[in-house]
Amino acid sequence: MIRLIKSKIVVFFYLLFVSIWILLFSGCVLPDRLRANSTETSVAPLPLLDDNVNSLAQIQARGIMRVGTAITEPFEYRDPDTGELMGFDIDTIQYIADQLGVELVWVEMPFANLIPALDDRKVDMTIAAMYINPEREEQVDFSEPYFNTGLVMVARPALQAHIVTVQDLAGLKVGVKIGATGAALAQDLMAQGIGLESKEYKDTFDSFLDLEVGRVDIVFNDYLNSLAYIKDTQADFQIITNDSGEIEFLSQVGLGIAVHSGDQELLDQVNKALLEMKENGTFDQLKAIWLMPISDR
Repeated sequence: MIRLIKSKIVVFFYLLFVSIWILLFSGCVLPDRLRANSTETSVAPLPLLDDNVNSLAQIQARGIMRVGTAITEPFEYRDPDTGELMGFDIDTIQYIADQLGVELVWVEMPFANLIPALDDRKVDMTIAAMYINPEREEQVDFSEPYFNTGLVMVARPALQAHIVTVQDLAGLKVGVKIGATGAALAQDLMAQGIGLESKEYKDTFDSFLDLEVGRVDIVFNDYLNSLAYIKDTQADFQIITNDSGEIEFLSQVGLGIAVHSGDQELLDQVNKALLEMKENGTFDQLKAIWLMPISDR
């Protein structure tokens, strides 16, 4: 009996050891596909190989380029079936990574955290349909614009006839994305004496859901992003136009890829790849894939 008990104890500890070994080993061999598309919420600063070595050289030496992004459909979003990141920006950065010959690792985070993460060197660059503006240019270096768009007002049809300019927003609730250009504009308008109420959201999608049920009257958002949402969801929204029927842009800007201030060698390679994409028709292909309504693809 004692011998049998000892035997069972030995078997138990053997199986326990094997189970722990399998768990530890399997955690170290994630497929590259999953590793490249993982979402990292807490990321340590990237290792510096040498203070005298530029960022481009360090990226090429480590063979990995870590890129920060935030969900901004149709520029970046997760495939509902696979969970993998996809979109216009995702393919754009993949092209750049391929040109540099390095592996791409995405770090998803709230939009407002992108520039701080870049400043702390937790990522090598960021892309998230980010507007190039003077305030951000004081903190990071931007590529040449890879796309031109602008900020617009989105409303339900009943309000279309009553809103032409921002002066007509008095007394209305405006949905904005935290840390985005629309949020800053709403604050500026209130400071100018326009009596609107600003409601902030982590995700533009949530502001549109509130617009549908009347929790907000207007949403400040990117034109292309709004257009894609309206066409893909068939939401009963309208983009505000002026008296001539033209889109009333609150601002018109370019979208840029941001790198750490002073990373000129890396920035030069990014700009080189972007120019090549424009010249060889890659951008036209990406526009057809990602910026057209799903029904028209």
